[in-house]
Amino acid sequence: MTALAKLTRLLRSSDRQPARPPLGVSPTVEWQVAGRCNYDCTYCIQSRATRVGAPEQASVDAIIGEFARLPGKWEIKMSGGEPFAYRGFVRHLITELVAQTPHDISVLTNFSAPLDILERFCRLTGDRLRITSASLHLEFSELETFLAKARAYRELRTEHNPQSTFVVNSVLVPGKVAQQADVKAQVEADGFCYFPQLMKIKGGVFPYAKHEVRHIEALTGGSHDPRAVNRAPSYQGLMCHAGAWYFVVDQTGRAYSCRTAKRFADKPAEDAITPDDPAYMGSLVDGTFALHSEGGVCPYPICPCTVPANRGIVVRKPDAARGR
Repeated sequence: MTALAKLTRLLRSSDRQPARPPLGVSPTVEWQVAGRCNYDCTYCIQSRATRVGAPEQASVDAIIGEFARLPGKWEIKMSGGEPFAYRGFVRHLITELVAQTPHDISVLTNFSAPLDILERFCRLTGDRLRITSASLHLEFSELETFLAKARAYRELRTEHNPQSTFVVNSVLVPGKVAQQADVKAQVEADGFCYFPQLMKIKGGVFPYAKHEVRHIEALTGGSHDPRAVNRAPSYQGLMCHAGAWYFVVDQTGRAYSCRTAKRFADKPAEDAITPDDPAYMGSLVDGTFALHSEGGVCPYPICPCTVPANRGIVVRKPDAARGR
């Protein structure tokens, strides 16, 4: 670490970082381990320009080294792109993450990895695997093929990760919402959890036609519970522990207090987050990363991911997101 990096890290860190999270908060990292995805869904919120690249092994090692220094036990939730599309994901990243840290492991995947790779993933993660979020993309996968693999994966988890859970995510694609009733029925008939997600676009949620809104309400039972549906609500003005007990890391090791903060950083230069902005937390690769000493009031009009709400990062009130 350079002298400048050490100084930057010292200035960014705080003696007041508590050793334990507040009651009800589950410390969580979202690691976007690679940009590349082997799918090219028409409704993907990530632009094609950002769905490229894989990390250098040295960067992966540096990031894992920083994770090892996090206080206590965290959940490392990995996504992309597609994490399994990174050739070193299981062979190196998972092996080293398990060996060098005490943290739990979750993964968000399009579930396209071959079953033998998934078997090795299950075996390596063992009792550390927490959640597998498998995204169903009907543009690239047949439902029955997907479910057949899910059933085989359940057998692998029963053997290696019996404490883990499995969720089937499905984006409610405009023009195709009605077919999701059958998808939900088949997913649940196989004993899996079905988790619908409203389609996100730049600036918010897609403006569905009225007849599709009716389908969405029927499909979700009108629920706004982030454990049951991702409506990408706003928690603006509510207390949030992002930056202190939750953060997002990209494939280069740059850290941001949340996904929306990172999106602002990905905008053109005149709107981008600058290195001295509190939403940017430094780099886990160059040694400038530091946790915030505490959270703050959410400044953003959208929370595109349910992880902060479901891990207690957002201090929610009853129906806090409804109508926003």
